[in-house]
Amino acid sequence: MASTLRSLAIVLIVLAAVSFGFPAINADATLLVKTCKKTTNALLCLAVLHVDPKSAYATTEHDLANVALQIASNTADHNAEVIHNLAKDVQGTPEGGALNICLGAYVDAANDLEIDARPGFDGGNYVGARNLVLGAKGAGGRCEVAFKGIKKKSPVTNIDQQMTERCGVAGELIGLLIHK
Repeated sequence: MASTLRSLAIVLIVLAAVSFGFPAINADATLLVKTCKKTTNALLCLAVLHVDPKSAYATTEHDLANVALQIASNTADHNAEVIHNLAKDVQGTPEGGALNICLGAYVDAANDLEIDARPGFDGGNYVGARNLVLGAKGAGGRCEVAFKGIKKKSPVTNIDQQMTERCGVAGELIGLLIHK
């Protein structure tokens, strides 16, 4: 029974990879699926990696972790820009204050990812890079807490969740490189 469920899960993951637009299952797509199966949420891993088409052409776990780190960095930059634009319209209000906290969290996350995690990753310091990525993962949570503090619904919950998910996947994929 357990092997039947495992086989079914593998088939579903492969189907998900194909439905996400990855090339027909070949050695590279098989690597993608096998690698994502090593994470806590294989379908989320596939969905995150789908954001960058380069992931379909990765030939190593290192390549996939590299793509995931870039996705996390791009997400932090994008979210900071979105929040900056929202904050301009509500300066001097409680919402403006909360958005400024959010902006600070995302600017810090972007710096951690681009200035510290990227060189660490490129230099083989996977433990340090993973720790920085997992720290950056908290930017969305800090933003949500800022809005709870003023008892308002956050207008950026979706991008906060996206940041959390993308950094989580990047952290897990970088973690696979430790001890290799």
